[in-house]
Amino acid sequence: MVRYIIPYIFLYLFYLPFRILPYRACLVYGRFLVCLLFPLAKKHRKIAYDNISYAFPDYSEERKKELVWKSFLHIGDLLAGTLFAPRLSRKWMDKYLVYDAESLAIEQKTIQDGVGVVLISGHFGTWEILVQFMGIRMKGGGIYKKVRNPYVDRLIHKLRSKNGIKLVSTEESSQVTKMLKQGYWVGFGSDQNAGKVGIFVDFFNRKASTYQGPALMAYLTGAKMLLYSVLCGENGKVMVRVKDLGFVDKSAFSDREAAIRHYTEVWTKALEEEVKLYPEQYFWVHRRWRTKPGDFPGQI
Repeated sequence: MVRYIIPYIFLYLFYLPFRILPYRACLVYGRFLVCLLFPLAKKHRKIAYDNISYAFPDYSEERKKELVWKSFLHIGDLLAGTLFAPRLSRKWMDKYLVYDAESLAIEQKTIQDGVGVVLISGHFGTWEILVQFMGIRMKGGGIYKKVRNPYVDRLIHKLRSKNGIKLVSTEESSQVTKMLKQGYWVGFGSDQNAGKVGIFVDFFNRKASTYQGPALMAYLTGAKMLLYSVLCGENGKVMVRVKDLGFVDKSAFSDREAAIRHYTEVWTKALEEEVKLYPEQYFWVHRRWRTKPGDFPGQI
């Protein structure tokens, strides 16, 4: 078990400052760490540059490089938000969360309606703060992938569930259907590469293998689909933007596959439009388009 304990200790020591420092100091510290690592991250800088070049082909070289730099700075904010997030409270939210009137109205009405919600987000903004305030503001649930290291897995589970969100592992994903029917808001961060299990939809000028889970769960349970963007603003503020994607209209499609494809395209396009507004806050270093059409015969 020593091989598990040493990485756990290292991770905990890395996390410790974010457990102690004030929120705004955490933001400064997060950016400081990223600035130290930026010169060493040649591989990930290239991935970000290539992804940005495809997404924004009209950008000048200077603007692309500037966006790479800004996106790395944002990773510092993301790191700080992720590790500070378990300390969130209602008092913190009252001070730092900022809703526009339309987004707040959508959220409040949906809570009042008491329906299950497929809450869709991407690797965009400061998404771990969204995980935490789901447990405080609504009847929140989430799916997580277990980590092989049991000590690290327990730590991550403890941190993510700190504010009351109900977590189920990917091995227990059948529970998601029950939760949605019980009125839970279940979060899906589904914009990573889905490999051979995904379907191809357009995302920033390229076909991207995309998970069907959000649309499938909405189809099976009658849950409402909401797209959330939780973004870093000025002076530590966190901007919350909500897009109402509605319910699956089964009668409009010939079969389940057609409906799932349509609503997968709907939420993917909605996320793309959000990213275009705040491109520096997207996680460009992930290999979103790694799987290409033709890589897996039969994939559509």
